[in-house]
Amino acid sequence: MSKQRILALEWAILFLFILPPIGIIWLIGMGICHGINRMLRKENLHILHPPTFFFFVASLASIGACLRTEKVVYACIPVMILGYFGMYLYIKDKRSAWRLHHFSRMLIIGGLYVAMVGQFQLQEEYTYGGDWRIGMLTGLMPLGLEETGRLFGSAYNPNFAAFLLLLALSSLIVGALQASENFKRKKISFILHTALALPIGTAIIQTGSRTGVAIMIVLLILFAWKISRWVSASLLIFCCICLLYTGSLSNVIPRFESMSQSFETRQIIWKHSMQVWQTSPLFGVTPLGFQETYALFDKAGVAHAHNLLLGLFCEYGVLGGTAFLFLVIWYIHKAVKAIMPSQQHKKPGLFLFSLPILPLTGIFDHPLASPQTALLAIILLAGWEREADEVQLSSLAFPVRNTDIARIEQPGS
Repeated sequence: MSKQRILALEWAILFLFILPPIGIIWLIGMGICHGINRMLRKENLHILHPPTFFFFVASLASIGACLRTEKVVYACIPVMILGYFGMYLYIKDKRSAWRLHHFSRMLIIGGLYVAMVGQFQLQEEYTYGGDWRIGMLTGLMPLGLEETGRLFGSAYNPNFAAFLLLLALSSLIVGALQASENFKRKKISFILHTALALPIGTAIIQTGSRTGVAIMIVLLILFAWKISRWVSASLLIFCCICLLYTGSLSNVIPRFESMSQSFETRQIIWKHSMQVWQTSPLFGVTPLGFQETYALFDKAGVAHAHNLLLGLFCEYGVLGGTAFLFLVIWYIHKAVKAIMPSQQHKKPGLFLFSLPILPLTGIFDHPLASPQTALLAIILLAGWEREADEVQLSSLAFPVRNTDIARIEQPGS
């Protein structure tokens, strides 16, 4: 039964990349069913547990926004949040036999798919000319994209594609590092993970996401540091020499010439997003109502706030935004405990290598505005939280053992 549940979840995650709407409905449906089963079994929920508290408050805020505006369509948002919360509980459920190495495998396959189908979008003057229904089903129809020549794969938008590709890259880096610990036996695994990182890294550059490229550089430096401090120092010096030689960042940063204009656009969006929040400060306007409310102040047709924290305050008001802040502080606390020297963690974890991705992509964008990316983030956080808790319980049962709270189980480890 456990194998069937794992297989169903893996296929659902894979469909997030291939046919995003089906994958989204599948995972949200699994989450809702799991939540209903827990209610029927009368299992207790710790409402003050930060992730539970966040989902509970966000659902209350969306219900409040639905009642305030009297728009029935907004009722989709609390249903979506219920699915998110159910998926979070599903991953944390010990009976699911779910491990993050299953997740890593799907991220790598999905990332390669995004990189592959995205190559057709790099052709000069490429425009999607198919049926819009097929485009929405496959994720191949661009949304909110005014520029051509940027890879977005099956994620509708280059910035969302960069988020997916960065998760795939972090999975490859973790796999390569774990193979390097026993290089003689796992030489092929190391070479394979390292080789697959090349098309993923190239695709990140092709998305034209400046934040994505910056985070990729951070991940590669961390990878080099784990392999050898001399290698990482040499790599950093080499990058500095190349930068001094070229005398410009234009060869390193995508769309460098439009950076100033893009930042000015972000400032305008943030300014109007604050006005959006002020229209409903307590409950927010929900993700579905943001674009409509934003149009009252600017006709640019902006779909989200292009900042994770500001976006959550706009969509879920003070209630959801404040709960999210508590959630962030709680995860930071757990992450700091995970990377403390006293933990003596020798094996790198997917969560720790994903740490730069989750917050940094949220500075100039709102990657979790899409259920496609939000579900992956929830699975990642819930999976790490579950395995961290299991290690902590193990250390309490066997205090003489050296524990590793950041360890992520990998095949063959």
